[in-house]
Amino acid sequence: MTNRTPVSGKSHTRRPRRKALVTGAAALALLAAPLSLAGASQAAGDGANALKEQPPGATAFRLSSFNLLGAGHTAPGGDRKGWASGSTRMKWATQIIDQNSIDVVGFQEMQQPQFDKFKEIDGSTFGIFPGDKLTTAAMANSIAWRKDQFTLLRSETIQIPYFDGNLIRMPYVLLQNKATGQQAWFFNSHNPADAHGPAQKWRDQAVKKEIDLVNGLREQYPDTPVVVTGDMNDREPFFCPVVANTDLESANGGTSDADGCTLTTPSHVDWVMGTSDVNFTGYTDLRDALVQKTTDHFVIMGDANIPPPSVQQSPITRVLQLSVEGLRPSAIRKAGVAGTPTIHRLMSEGASTLNARTEVERTTTLPNTIGMLTGRRVNATQGGHGVTADRDTGSTVQAAAGHYVSSVFDIVHNFGRSTALLSSQPRMALVDRSWDDTNGGTDPYGVDDGRDKINQFVATTDDRDLVDRLTTMLAKSPKTFTYAQLTMLDDAGRASGYASPAYRTTLTQVDAMLGRVMSTIAASPTLDGHTLVILTAGAGGRGTSNVDRTVRGNYTVPLIAWGPDVVAGADLYDLNPAFQDPGKLQPGYGATQPIRNGMTANLVTAALRLPRIPGSTMNADQSFNLFVGPDPTQ
Repeated sequence: MTNRTPVSGKSHTRRPRRKALVTGAAALALLAAPLSLAGASQAAGDGANALKEQPPGATAFRLSSFNLLGAGHTAPGGDRKGWASGSTRMKWATQIIDQNSIDVVGFQEMQQPQFDKFKEIDGSTFGIFPGDKLTTAAMANSIAWRKDQFTLLRSETIQIPYFDGNLIRMPYVLLQNKATGQQAWFFNSHNPADAHGPAQKWRDQAVKKEIDLVNGLREQYPDTPVVVTGDMNDREPFFCPVVANTDLESANGGTSDADGCTLTTPSHVDWVMGTSDVNFTGYTDLRDALVQKTTDHFVIMGDANIPPPSVQQSPITRVLQLSVEGLRPSAIRKAGVAGTPTIHRLMSEGASTLNARTEVERTTTLPNTIGMLTGRRVNATQGGHGVTADRDTGSTVQAAAGHYVSSVFDIVHNFGRSTALLSSQPRMALVDRSWDDTNGGTDPYGVDDGRDKINQFVATTDDRDLVDRLTTMLAKSPKTFTYAQLTMLDDAGRASGYASPAYRTTLTQVDAMLGRVMSTIAASPTLDGHTLVILTAGAGGRGTSNVDRTVRGNYTVPLIAWGPDVVAGADLYDLNPAFQDPGKLQPGYGATQPIRNGMTANLVTAALRLPRIPGSTMNADQSFNLFVGPDPTQ
């Protein structure tokens, strides 16, 4: 049996990091000073120079707790008759690990024949601690990791009560991801079962020591996540005190606080957990035929996601994305500071490019809006969202793609945050319909927040009304993520031409409206210093149209980001050397990519320290950078 459910332990709001409750974590006394996280502390420059390397994105890996059923149980004279030997079952265990792409695994009951077979099969692929470095008792609870992904920085043990209270050394290691530089502590434990008589007393003592260990690590290394695996031989008696007294959360959800303790289904005695800076985007309890002949336990797996280093300490708690349709970069240049003071302020105080690109397949508004919300290209046969018409067809994005398509609204809403969509364009009803309480997907992360992913949809007839409604919302009830689309500039371009005096006059009016929005943010203690503003467009325009996807004026759009810690005055291409300024061209998806407006989807999730959008392909590793600038001393 397999129960594969994308579930996170996150509750409605991310709990603030709790002060550690250290009451005797003596095992921490020998630890040295914390190691630095690569790429996280580069000095922000003035944007005059380009970075040499792309800053790292999110760190994603699959974590497992795997009780192997010790070889002694199935050896001659053991208590499990008819089972294959420990060595044979270890061969099957390595198949399970490889078939499920497990990156870090906490083993329990690993005995010598199993360790020897593991080293024989996977010794060149996996590092392991303690393995055979300490005692055979310590070997039983070893942590293994893929050596091509992680480097071992530290290896420690803590003594945990086992049968009859005998102390067994349990491991915890500090690993560093080779691609991102992210460090994390991994702890693996096995609390005693009742096999040798009632052991609840010893399990309770073990839980207290495990709580002390996690809190001690968090006190000494507050910026380093902690993940936990183990066969704890308990459900509520383990989960409830651990979640209530640390900032650990389970990969399969559940809550424990002053209001009570709630486990989610399924729950087992085997656990995968992480501190609040780890997002779990998937949970699996595997019990298929191969597992059933390998062990008497479920194989528990959790998909972990740690946000990019550049945003981990960011004060950003809200994102406002403004899409000004028909906003031409050339018009911004021609208007200058006098004609567009707000846009130029955002550029000088934030990071920007006036040479971003739309989707390749379409340069019209609605297909690109869907791209900016989903992080996907248009072509459904290539994993795109499938919306090709620039009108409300009365259908949904899901129908166009042929399957469910996740959006920014899904991720923000499902992780317990709030969302809003405002538009003065009637065709945006398709967006609201696609993620409403009928067509929105189930909530797989922690507390069920329902299918309607857009908490508030505001449809207006003109931009002035929209900005009135938007500024009122920002002042009184700001959402975590707000997408606001202004369309009067595009209307002026279609009616009079995108280089006409009417267009230029409208641009100045729109800029003044943006100024009102910025003033509202500055006047709000909730928003000021905590809001990332993204300004872009779904499409540009030339003549009186933006349909022709081969016309540079149609596929060229601005992308401006403003907010706390954004590198002021920086060119986004300088901050993101993995992307290439395309000059006048529109590169295909197979070439080195330019910065596209569709990258904003996972820019939003990364800034909010949330995982990437499932199925997205643009900025899917969340490495697009606003916050790490060139070192001015270099």
